[in-house]
Amino acid sequence: MSDCGCEKAKANLYELLRGELCAEESAPIREHLDQCPDCRTEQVVCLRLTEVVRRACEDERDSNCPPTELRDAILRGLRATG
Repeated sequence: MSDCGCEKAKANLYELLRGELCAEESAPIREHLDQCPDCRTEQVVCLRLTEVVRRACEDERDSNCPPTELRDAILRGLRATG
């Protein structure tokens, strides 16, 4: 199996974490994450961000849950500083 590269791994990370990719699509990304420390760091950030947003939504009973666009903007900001 060939390495999918950082760009593809990062572009599909949320879909991977949410289980939205089939085995064929997720295998090269998982393999890349196993080999790339930078993308593993990105994975950890995504997992933490997802957890914080999930908890905030539960605390507010989903009435103030940030939209997907906000999450994406936060991730872009994190990537720009990383």
